[in-house]
Amino acid sequence: MNSNNTLDADVVVVGAGITGASCACLLGLAGLKVVLLESGIRQINSLKQSDARIFAMTLASQKILKQSGAWNRIDQNDIGIFNKMHVWDENGVGEIDFDSAAICQSELGYIIPYQAISDALQDAMLDIDNIRCLWSVLPVSIERKQDTIQIKTEDGLVYKTRLIVAADGANSKIRQLVGINYIRHDYKQSALACIATTEFSHEQVARQRFLKRGPLAFLPMADQHQCAIVWSTSPEHAQRLLGLDERSFYAELSEAFANELGQITATSERVVFPLSRARADHYTQPGLVLIGDSAHTIHPLAGQGANLGLLDAAALAEIVIDAYQRGRHHGRQQVLRKYERWRKGKNHSMMYLMDGFKYLFENQSQPLPLLRNVGLDMVNDLPLLKHAIMRRAMGIEGGLPDIAR
Repeated sequence: MNSNNTLDADVVVVGAGITGASCACLLGLAGLKVVLLESGIRQINSLKQSDARIFAMTLASQKILKQSGAWNRIDQNDIGIFNKMHVWDENGVGEIDFDSAAICQSELGYIIPYQAISDALQDAMLDIDNIRCLWSVLPVSIERKQDTIQIKTEDGLVYKTRLIVAADGANSKIRQLVGINYIRHDYKQSALACIATTEFSHEQVARQRFLKRGPLAFLPMADQHQCAIVWSTSPEHAQRLLGLDERSFYAELSEAFANELGQITATSERVVFPLSRARADHYTQPGLVLIGDSAHTIHPLAGQGANLGLLDAAALAEIVIDAYQRGRHHGRQQVLRKYERWRKGKNHSMMYLMDGFKYLFENQSQPLPLLRNVGLDMVNDLPLLKHAIMRRAMGIEGGLPDIAR
């Protein structure tokens, strides 16, 4: 079953983002022959531009990146660590604090620029003999033939494989080609992102304040005076913030955050992006599977999007590697359904949990603000519940792939 005489690859992964690249690395390291197709250009150093995307990574994600060979390639100067978290509501005095020391962990998670993770994964892929990476390649058709599946590209190349992994994002071309429905929900919100330099040290504490229009997060980076900012708000307010001069923006950002870290002294370029959630009706078809944003997107409220994608990649890799090593056809539907049953429910649960938090904290109708603040204080006074929340959010329990343990 594992003979490659008629196959160009055991697996074709489409999309070289964090989810696709990590999946390719895990499969390649296990001995599968992988072809990775990416529609964008290869991001060599001379072409790289500043990127406002900063990811909050869980301990589970750190383990997945380590198993993929990427973690140790990330420059330590790019890895921000947070061991505490402080959450509070603008409309009241309720608050909650989390501390990794309470559950005998040295950190809650990591704050890392997207580009640093992407670079590390790209380097890891290029060092794995079983992986062939092709950039600037656009898929145009997919055809099934008996127990194989073929993908054809715009320049006429055809790749025959047992499994295609779609990791090509929320606007997935692969998902469109095979006709899997993708249901989107527009939050009618936008998020403004940038990196802010603050007067006071963040002291490795992640902070989030719930405002009337949406949450404002200050995520501690490796530099003690720099935080990644994610400000979810109305589209109109986000555009107004985007248009402010530097001094006015610094003042408004400091005030919105209750001057928790003193004055803002500098920020990087501001970017705004619309917020929505989405989910594919199905994650699998014979010979094809969706992972990451091609299968689901989520509100950035808790920074779980990239972590869910990495868990998808690890769960799929675990199932595919097991089937491959047993000599089974790893693209058959009965194999892929294990992945869908495993990940679809967990992704949806997180999606709707974030929706619940969003609507709970945005609703200003009495008595909800009062109850909300009382609830924060109650949870803060219940250590066992806080510990359970931390362990689940950190990715150290909860039906994890072995790769993430």
